[in-house]
Amino acid sequence: MADEVSPGTVARAVARVVYGDLVTVVVTSLLFTLAALPVVTLGAALLALVETWTTVVTRRDTGAPPAERGRAELFLGAVRRNVRAGLPYTLVLSFVGGLTGFYYVVGTARGSGLFLLAALVGLYGVVVVLAWSLRAASVRARSERPLGVRGAVTVAGETFLDRPSFAVLVAVALAGVLVIGAVVRVVVPLVVPAVLAVVEVVAFEELGGDGAAAVRATYR
Repeated sequence: MADEVSPGTVARAVARVVYGDLVTVVVTSLLFTLAALPVVTLGAALLALVETWTTVVTRRDTGAPPAERGRAELFLGAVRRNVRAGLPYTLVLSFVGGLTGFYYVVGTARGSGLFLLAALVGLYGVVVVLAWSLRAASVRARSERPLGVRGAVTVAGETFLDRPSFAVLVAVALAGVLVIGAVVRVVVPLVVPAVLAVVEVVAFEELGGDGAAAVRATYR
């Protein structure tokens, strides 16, 4: 892991990637939305999204498909490869998200403060599970050997423990993207999935790759 991390550099690199590859952001977000519609393929779509953006960001000048068609094919191929591997992620994300939604609906309908409080706690759980799933997907995408769910999740947890303050900042950034999506719902299928992936990929590059500054440099 890197000796020092710079959240500011990560934020600027994320902005540069999103701006520089905005068309890819929209294309991969729409493809993710379509791939995740059956729900059972949600995990596969998430793994594919992170894998695709890891290639786009870290291999921009060394082999990543330069056009949207190639990047779309990269995503679709990754979805097919990760159908089985993505099932545990689907189960966890669906359970936490579904339970949180249930508490919110019941709390709103009954005016129950207890259920609304449970929904609020559930929202924190959604962010934590999402952050952990994205990090595990990053670990899988960069592993030189096939890595199972347990191994990926374990390594992901170790990266959080190694830099707890940075992990919190990344989680806050992910939560911020989700809040924007909740307020401006039209952007959810258009940009939110890919932006979440870009935040994770750049953050992980800052931790264990060439660094966010190197990412910014490739987009100049």
